Amino acid sequence: MKNFLIFIITAPLFINLCFGELNYTGRGTDFLFADSIPLKKDSAGSSSCLKCHGKFLEKKFVHKPTNNECDKCHKSNGKEHPKEDVDGFELIKKVPDLCFSCHDQKSILKEQIHTPLKDGDCFSCHDVHSSKGEHLLSAPVPGVCFSCHTDLQKNVESATVKHGAITEKKACINCHSPHSSTEKKNLLKPQPDVCFDCHDKAIKAGDRVIPNMKELITKSKFVHGAIENNGCSVCHNPHGSSAKFMLNNKFPSDNYSTADKQNYALCLKCHESALFEEATTTEATGFRNGDKNLHYLHVNKEKGRTCINCHNVHASNSLFLIASKVKFGQWEMPIKYTKLPKGGTCAPGCHGEKTYTR
Repeated sequence: MKNFLIFIITAPLFINLCFGELNYTGRGTDFLFADSIPLKKDSAGSSSCLKCHGKFLEKKFVHKPTNNECDKCHKSNGKEHPKEDVDGFELIKKVPDLCFSCHDQKSILKEQIHTPLKDGDCFSCHDVHSSKGEHLLSAPVPGVCFSCHTDLQKNVESATVKHGAITEKKACINCHSPHSSTEKKNLLKPQPDVCFDCHDKAIKAGDRVIPNMKELITKSKFVHGAIENNGCSVCHNPHGSSAKFMLNNKFPSDNYSTADKQNYALCLKCHESALFEEATTTEATGFRNGDKNLHYLHVNKEKGRTCINCHNVHASNSLFLIASKVKFGQWEMPIKYTKLPKGGTCAPGCHGEKTYTR
């Protein structure tokens, strides 16, 4: 009878020790956690890791493997865990090979690879557990880009004319691939096609309207060689500029300007200054009457006419990029230009028809 009473009293304790949950804390639990991968959800719907590391999943966008698949990226290194100031786990592979275990390497890696990816530093742009933004970015674009491109950030912030592509929609990735590309500068497409993604319609910019550049350039008979050979960025800063029209250098934006090299710095990247500096020439230009330089004649007047009076600097249906109209004060008058075997005739409205012969 005595033995039976002892059994009745001690049985619950014995059963709890064998089958119950261990509620104490101490060094023994370190090894239980270290061996807990692969993980199973407990009754509360969270994994063993998340009991301590749940803060990693508190942001809006969560990396799929963190949902109870920690072992896809982490493995125990044999050290005691959890223990303060001791890393008990390591990555199962080096980055970016670890990322390519799930993400298709062939579709991500092309000829021109973004430096962080080339260096295997995916974590410089992405939060690997959860993020406030889409694509697990560690900061919104362009902020995440500026964390490395500090010089570009200064240029963009100081620019008086900012490109809408930087400030609107997807910012930098409107034009650039964040991982890799077949194009230089990681552009999504070659120039000017990447520009045409937005400039396929007229765009109001302040007090002016930028014409439909795609239509103008693709449907015109003659395109400025600068665009054909080097794209839009040879003349425009694609991020922003302190010059009008986001130009890379000085160019007279009005119809009249003095014939100063500095005023035409943009044009002189390709054209020789003799074009408008030499009163007489037989080589500097084909627009001459005998040896009389007619570019010099137009530009060097008291109110010197600028290039945009007679030329469309992007494209035209006329030879030499002759514009269809010329501005004269508040009026626009048609330019009638005819090419001759050794010169041409011009009737722009600002003067009567004149013929020049080389």
